[in-house]
Amino acid sequence: MDFVASLPSPLSSRSRDFLAIWNDWRRGRMLPEHRDMDLEALGSLAQTSLLLNVRGHDNISIDWVGEAVTQQLGVNLAGLNYLDLTSRENRSWRAHLTIAQVAQPCCAVIYYWLRLGQGGVLPVEIVSAPIRQDGDQNASLMLCSISFLTRRKRVPEGEAIDPDSYEEGEGMRFIDIGAGIPSMVPSQRQETRPVQ
Repeated sequence: MDFVASLPSPLSSRSRDFLAIWNDWRRGRMLPEHRDMDLEALGSLAQTSLLLNVRGHDNISIDWVGEAVTQQLGVNLAGLNYLDLTSRENRSWRAHLTIAQVAQPCCAVIYYWLRLGQGGVLPVEIVSAPIRQDGDQNASLMLCSISFLTRRKRVPEGEAIDPDSYEEGEGMRFIDIGAGIPSMVPSQRQETRPVQ
């Protein structure tokens, strides 16, 4: 299977570039290891990326955040629990989807409409790709890349993003990397079941 050629057609060129670089890190294996992650190879994509560490159903830490993400949000997310960035009602579902991606393993794409303080909206596409800790057999890390989908590539100076607008995304879709995809429709909330 040619992974890059099989990517869903609606993906932005930045997301395609990110996934192609991640695919190169695999070097024919199912998953790259953390030591294969080369931020220089990502170039400007590193500035809009972040690394999640899936430690359990209640703890998905944000281990690293690109500088542009911090500038856009106005807060550094590094060290926070990714599950704390969503509503209490969505927390279990977000954990379930993230754990499913590392358990299968697979990539994913999701869309957010970030609301700006002055009333504008900034649509973004986020793709995520699984990575193994060095020496591990299974994935526990998710490298995520954010792509802006409008001509406006930045939040205007002094204008904040409403944190409620990144509580829950829309249109999530799993992307097969050669191990299949979880047997659920990620864009339709359903009863969570153990996946690991």
